[in-house]
Amino acid sequence: MTAHAQPWLSRAFDRSVLALAVILAVASASVAVTEPATEHLPLALLVGVPVIVVVSRYPVLLHRSRGVIEIGFDSCVLAFLGTVLPAAEGALVWALGAVLAQSLIRRRLVARIFNIGVMTTSGIAALWVMDWLSPDGGPVQFATFVAVLVGCSVYFILDFFISEASVALENGTPYSGEIGRSDVFLSMVSIVAVDSLGYLAALVVMEVDARAVALLAVPVATLLVASKSTTRNRERSRRMRVLFDTSRSVQRQTSADGVLELLESGGRALVRAQPCAVRNQPAGAGEVGARISDGDGEWWLVSPTGQRNAADVAADREHLEQLALTGSEALSRLKLTREMTYLARHDILTELSNRSVFLNRVGQALAATRQRTSMVALLFCDLDGFKQVNDRFGHSAGDAVLIETAGRIAASVRSGDTVARLGGDEFAVLIENIADPADVVRLTDVLRAAVAGTTDVNGHQLSVSTSIGVATSDGSTTAEALLRNADLAMYEAKAEGKNCVVHYRPEYGAARVRRLEMAEALSTAVERDELAVDYQPVYSVRTGAVTGLEALARWRRDGRDVLPSAFIPLAEETGLVVPLGARILERVAADAAQIRSLGLPPIQIAVNISAQQLRSSSFVGLVQDTTRALGELDLVLEVTERDVVREDSLSQEVMHRLVADGVQFAVDDFGVGFSSVGYLQTLPVQVLKTDRTFVTDIENSTRSANLLRSMLLMGRALGLHVVVEGVERQTQLDHLRTMRNEIFAQGFHLARPMPLPRVLDLLSDGERPRERIVTG
Repeated sequence: MTAHAQPWLSRAFDRSVLALAVILAVASASVAVTEPATEHLPLALLVGVPVIVVVSRYPVLLHRSRGVIEIGFDSCVLAFLGTVLPAAEGALVWALGAVLAQSLIRRRLVARIFNIGVMTTSGIAALWVMDWLSPDGGPVQFATFVAVLVGCSVYFILDFFISEASVALENGTPYSGEIGRSDVFLSMVSIVAVDSLGYLAALVVMEVDARAVALLAVPVATLLVASKSTTRNRERSRRMRVLFDTSRSVQRQTSADGVLELLESGGRALVRAQPCAVRNQPAGAGEVGARISDGDGEWWLVSPTGQRNAADVAADREHLEQLALTGSEALSRLKLTREMTYLARHDILTELSNRSVFLNRVGQALAATRQRTSMVALLFCDLDGFKQVNDRFGHSAGDAVLIETAGRIAASVRSGDTVARLGGDEFAVLIENIADPADVVRLTDVLRAAVAGTTDVNGHQLSVSTSIGVATSDGSTTAEALLRNADLAMYEAKAEGKNCVVHYRPEYGAARVRRLEMAEALSTAVERDELAVDYQPVYSVRTGAVTGLEALARWRRDGRDVLPSAFIPLAEETGLVVPLGARILERVAADAAQIRSLGLPPIQIAVNISAQQLRSSSFVGLVQDTTRALGELDLVLEVTERDVVREDSLSQEVMHRLVADGVQFAVDDFGVGFSSVGYLQTLPVQVLKTDRTFVTDIENSTRSANLLRSMLLMGRALGLHVVVEGVERQTQLDHLRTMRNEIFAQGFHLARPMPLPRVLDLLSDGERPRERIVTG
């Protein structure tokens, strides 16, 4: 028979069994009332019914693939009843015992009613078989004993087949009688053998003395306890094997789906219930389940309770939870493995590929290119101005810019291209199958435009640009070499002014090596205090007097002077500008005593500083030490216009604090690069130093002259001193003398930068520079 999980069919079968039990009981009662009661009926009621109730609590559990079938030792009472009573009377006692025994067991009502039906039907049928087979002449006959054993076997077989059919219908599984299985057959033989005690009890009652039957209580109790213990241990051992085997298989799995499938099959083997399954909803009414989790998602291993008793349901829950725990550990391990694999291959912040994955992909692309006639290109992108974002707004703002930039770069390339973050503010793009070099040019233009867009971070519109180095290959280079070439080209783009694209050329390698060697030598020179300071005078155009000195860093390397235009940007790029600037302030402080010893009117000492120094925690203290060393000399700190206009609250706070201590600030290279001068209204600036480009053609260009004159007027209106830089010719100086504003000038025509001894000589002879300016 095959069942298809139709609940109505299962319920109909159970009701049919109960109905058959009622019919058999009524029929037996009808027969019993027509005959006088036998002498052993009271004893059978007094002893048999309680024994049925007690023995029913110690069933033999036959575990099938579809569930558990319980068959008790209560059939030994059947042997007793079938021997001492007629079938009709025995049927009534048995039915009463069945009803009372199942009523006292804690189980679902539908299960108890079904069990009453099964016990009654099987028991009455067995009693009538015994009555039919028993010969006349009394119980002490071998034939009677055989009849009892046959009747008990009928009880076992009927109980087993009816229960098996009910379980199959309830679970919707095919029905196949398994009476021939070794464990079932051995259980039947054992139970029928124990039933012989009931026959023995009947002989004692009928042939000896009814009171002597009490002697059988000890062996019966021993058998019940031993059977219960054996059944429990055998089932526990079976479940432990299932747990161990499933756990071992689960730990070898490499996919979450495989783990869940093993948990399902392990759950079915554990509770012997076919519908056991993994699902997303927890167990409901009539179900038992356990939660499975990998830390993020969760599932439930659920099985119906069916007709299992409370003890079995509790055991099912406990072992399903153990199985679920094993599954959770396996799923968590797989999740951790996936995460570790992802982290090993991706940048954690931007979720782009990392350097190792990128180089591996480049290697694959180069190998494929060798089989084709196309090219590959590697773009090395380094963000311009990113360090300032980090310094001014913090690393969280920098992270936001990196995430936004990564998204823009990834959105700008083709679907088959690879984008990676190499570290810090460095990104790389691999372009494959290049048929036209113009495609690379177009892509770099798109990338520059995409990166240059602003990013809103806490109300601040932050923007960066990118310098891009490009290296191409036909497959003849290695991945590391191609990346190195693109890196070298990127540094050339930085050197050319940033925010541009440079294609690699072989000579860039040597230039990069020279640059690294220079950076290392500069670091050593700063550490050993090997840098010198020259001073360039600043004159009053009206009086010709020296009004200030600008301290300028000088470096001799291997006996040769290194141009400031070469090592100052390098110091800015490598971060050496902070210790270098500190050395210059210390040298100025040391030179101040000799300048003051001349006894001249106080002059200004100007020192160039970087925005990086303003953000250094030790800068304020260093400047305060310098001002104390200068005494009556005024300290002026020169900051380039590109640094002073940045919205940097920390730098502005430092500037205001130092101004309060008597330090003055000058804007160097004023007038280039920015269209707004509104910052002059808020920043604590006292001096403007115009860029040298404004006097280059002043004597020949009316526009240049008018532009400089307007700067002088603006400075006067704002109460600022104006220093005109780059005076290289007498004609330029003559033109400045025609302007009525108070003007200060600086340039090679007036005086070149010079070491301290020459400055002291110059200041001691106050007439010569005055004559140069006033008389020409």
